[in-house]
Amino acid sequence: MDTWQSCIVKVPQDERQVHCRWRVKAAELAQQVTSVSQFNILDLIFTTRFENGQSSELRVENLQNENASESHSKEALPKSAKSFILSHVEPWLKHPETSELAIKLLIPAEKGHVVRSNILQQRMSGCERVGDIQAFCSPFDEQKEAAHTNLSSVTPETFQMLLRCASGGLVVQANKELSATEALSFVDSQLVIRMSIPWLSSSPPPEQMIVAIGSHRVQSMETFYDAAHSLGIKMLLVASKDDKVYSHCRDDIVTVDMTLDDGLVSRIVEALRSQHGSLSGVVAYRDHLLVTAAKVAEELGLPTSPPSAVETCVNKHAMRLKTMANCSQMLYAEDLNHLKQLVTSLPQPLEFPLVVKPSEGQGSVGVSKVTNTQQLYDAVTGIENYAQKSGVKSGVIVETYIDGPEIDANFVMLDGEVLFSEVVDNFPCTADDEEDQQTDSFLERDMVYPSGLSDPEISFIKSSIQHLLVEDLGFQTGVFHVEGRVCGSSMEYKTQDGITDLHSKQLSQAKSPSVFILEVNARCPGVAGVPPTAWTYGVDLAALWLLTAVRDTQRLRALSRSFLNGAELWCDLVPITVTRGGTLESDDIMEELRQRRPDLMATVFTTTIFYRCGDVVPEPSVTNLSGIIAEFVCFSRKSRADLLGIVKQIREEVRIRWR
Repeated sequence: MDTWQSCIVKVPQDERQVHCRWRVKAAELAQQVTSVSQFNILDLIFTTRFENGQSSELRVENLQNENASESHSKEALPKSAKSFILSHVEPWLKHPETSELAIKLLIPAEKGHVVRSNILQQRMSGCERVGDIQAFCSPFDEQKEAAHTNLSSVTPETFQMLLRCASGGLVVQANKELSATEALSFVDSQLVIRMSIPWLSSSPPPEQMIVAIGSHRVQSMETFYDAAHSLGIKMLLVASKDDKVYSHCRDDIVTVDMTLDDGLVSRIVEALRSQHGSLSGVVAYRDHLLVTAAKVAEELGLPTSPPSAVETCVNKHAMRLKTMANCSQMLYAEDLNHLKQLVTSLPQPLEFPLVVKPSEGQGSVGVSKVTNTQQLYDAVTGIENYAQKSGVKSGVIVETYIDGPEIDANFVMLDGEVLFSEVVDNFPCTADDEEDQQTDSFLERDMVYPSGLSDPEISFIKSSIQHLLVEDLGFQTGVFHVEGRVCGSSMEYKTQDGITDLHSKQLSQAKSPSVFILEVNARCPGVAGVPPTAWTYGVDLAALWLLTAVRDTQRLRALSRSFLNGAELWCDLVPITVTRGGTLESDDIMEELRQRRPDLMATVFTTTIFYRCGDVVPEPSVTNLSGIIAEFVCFSRKSRADLLGIVKQIREEVRIRWR
């Protein structure tokens, strides 16, 4: 039935009659995509005035809130379609911003279980013309299908039945330029692009529990716990103490002496073997525990990558020995004295600039570019001082500084097959500037999704990294975050009209590119890098990392599918950095900008504030990357150039006050 029907709906605590036009139709999903979960769409347009010329008028009983079916979650029960509708109809009746309210519900056309409870939010977030999005189910609830219902039978029972079958709903935003009907049709086309995936499974997911070793920042742990919760997976945290600040980020906890020594794996394994219930997989939140997690999983007979492969990735010296291409100079030293001995014994003097980095470290901490011997020794001293404070001892690597566009690449693999991959542009950082400053580091400036490199270069990058992961390192299944530089690229960064971006080089003859691997992380990217991929492609790397850990292959394949047409927009992950330390007078700098420039902040998906009023920001350095006081993700549906122009304005408008 693709014709509009009409009915009168009684809303609790309101004396007015609410008129509703409604229609149900089958989504015209892409025929070239296999294994797609079919669904119907129920469109609702609410008005306070009855419109003549519609088909039969029906009186429907009130939309009282209903309790959703029993959920396996410890959180509040999922909302029903009726309560979702009421939550928007009631405030709209009190303060109608528009004459019509448009709501769209997703009705499964077959029985099954959703692959994740918030699949509609996860795939439709960031979609134009879509406001609030709500799921009505959990992965353990069997979805009722409406495929065999006589939808041409226009009765109150039909209407109520459709509401009971809905898996989720969303509010569609109309305006003066686009009517409610037109806005609903536009969102239909987006549903086809975004929901052409197997989002229903014929069987419920197995009961699963993942062991998460070690704690991290609350924001990071919340991201992974939310992903686990949506998948119906429980999280068992292994930590040194039961810190209540993390209590909402796990389902249970095991306390273990987490001292980094040879007995750590045995202590964790012993503690986990005494737990009731079966375990499904093991992950670690921090890089220095990734090898521990792999060894624990191996001891317990759980899925894991080879610990030796993970160990190679964690140790940058071992990683460099695997990928020596383009690196004409490389030294490994245990400490400063050892380095001085190596430098003195070299047959030829070192050629600068060089890059100095800890052999084992997290992200860009301690990584710097040096242009003379004194800077080299000062950088190593800084790394040693940081290692003393952090308790994570590491040697140092000195290697040739490689020019060329820097990229990040994220890979999702199953049995050596790439299910999803992307290349992200990591814009030039302070260490890439020609000016020589003591605080130059490789901390990211902008990370733009998707890459602006040429298609042939992107294909070459992806094939090179897949070969490295599978053939050279021995990985088969997992989520991997790889950083590198493209040598011999046909593009370079130039600044025009105050905006830096990739531009084609003026080359006399084409060169063959190569990829210089900076590091390989056997995990998903840092938590800040998860949302941009989800908004750009519809792929949640945090959820996929958990699914690879338990080898849930069916859901891994389903949720690795990107939007039908690939990237749907351009995203930029932007850090707001400072060049000095001190006590902040500013509170939430992004909220202050929202109040002053709502037009700019309308293009910002999320913001994260690391320091607030009264907090002391340490002096930034290569071993102390606390100079980031906020981070935001900006987007544009128009173009990459439009995105970079918006980001430039936001940076110029941000106000940071110091005491």
